[in-house]
Amino acid sequence: MRRIFGILAFCSLLSVSCARNSVKPGAGDQDAVLLKLGPVYLTKAEMEARILEMGPEYVPYLRTGQGRKTLLEAVLKQKILVRAALDRGLGDRQDIKDEIVRLKKEQERALRLYRESLLADRLIEDLREREIQISDDEIAAYYNDHRHLYAVRQILVADKKKAEDLFEGLRGKNPAQAQVEFGRLAALHSLDSRSAKAGGKIPPFLEGELDESFARATAALKPGQVSPPVETKVGYHLIHLENTAPVSFNDEYKERARRILERKKMDVLMELWKDKYVVEVRDESLKPYLGL
Repeated sequence: MRRIFGILAFCSLLSVSCARNSVKPGAGDQDAVLLKLGPVYLTKAEMEARILEMGPEYVPYLRTGQGRKTLLEAVLKQKILVRAALDRGLGDRQDIKDEIVRLKKEQERALRLYRESLLADRLIEDLREREIQISDDEIAAYYNDHRHLYAVRQILVADKKKAEDLFEGLRGKNPAQAQVEFGRLAALHSLDSRSAKAGGKIPPFLEGELDESFARATAALKPGQVSPPVETKVGYHLIHLENTAPVSFNDEYKERARRILERKKMDVLMELWKDKYVVEVRDESLKPYLGL
């Protein structure tokens, strides 16, 4: 019953909403037209998209004969409304034209960002096969100097003074007290909501997986100790080292080490490209953040 109510509600919305998919396709578009009302029509691709938009729980029903009939009747009502609107000259209204211009700009921006994402992803794939390819010997060499996992809790805050005050409140406590108090303070103050819910705990990490300043401060601690505030790109951290554990040279370690070494090589390439490509900053307020 809930499925039927959901479909009927969807069909009701279709009957009073504006059809944004009633734009004539290009001459090279081979999409089949299922029905036509003058300049308004329904394509096979549009029909399929409307089925999928309903969500996976409705798709099986909408692919049945009765389901397609229900959906098609609702879509046809909408197409009739669109045809009637065109006959009354609504297509020439300025507010309609303005909305179409706005939508085109949004689509152009989305297409540009999608293209940029594709280009970046493909470049990284190519780099992994060439410039930043990591050999087994490099992974083995990395293991010689990085054989431990660090289990820590953290408190992340935006203000240095607040981090210092929190540190002073933890100073001098014995390890058991410090752990309990650290977890309480993390839940209250940490900006990292995910770890805050776990009393500041983050997944155990290898040196090199996190920010260099964070990892260096962690390596300087003994189990049970809390670090003074550590600044990274995201704020100020207090770090409580719970323990360190030796890690096996297994497939999981090799994959984690590979990612670390890839990132290090990628960082070198990025520095080279920053020197190669001139950045034109048109908003002066951005320069301090970009180091320009």
